[in-house]
Amino acid sequence: MMRKRLVSSIVLLFAVFVMGFSLSSSAAPSTYVHGIFSQKPLYVLDGTTGNWLTSTSGNAIASWTEAPLASGNQAFFNAISEVGPDRFEFRLVSLGSTTVDQITGKFDIYKNNVKVASAILGTVYGLSQPVGNYFKFYNSTNTWHVSGYITDRLDY
Repeated sequence: MMRKRLVSSIVLLFAVFVMGFSLSSSAAPSTYVHGIFSQKPLYVLDGTTGNWLTSTSGNAIASWTEAPLASGNQAFFNAISEVGPDRFEFRLVSLGSTTVDQITGKFDIYKNNVKVASAILGTVYGLSQPVGNYFKFYNSTNTWHVSGYITDRLDY
């Protein structure tokens, strides 16, 4: 009688384990929506002058999905970086693709509220890094750049 209960318990435990494993291996990863925030900008490469500049203040936010969703992937990116009297803003305007680590698409860039680059191809990467590490944006010709330390993140 005791042995029969033990065998039944082991079989039941195994069945629960197998069911849990099969349910957790769905098409979408368990964490596929991401967001990073930065209040510590690093550098800007000014594509109009070719100068590398050290940011003095600014903010950035990126939010994206990595799984191929039936409705299509989604992403948002905006970075504002102050360098002395100049203000640079980088905006994602058209999404190309996403992964766990990057957002690729077309970006508009503003310097002192004047658009200086329109719908240029670029990639934001380093987005999978933990808080304290940094992300970077480069356009496809490496003439524009913005980067910053990740100060907070949310993944679900």
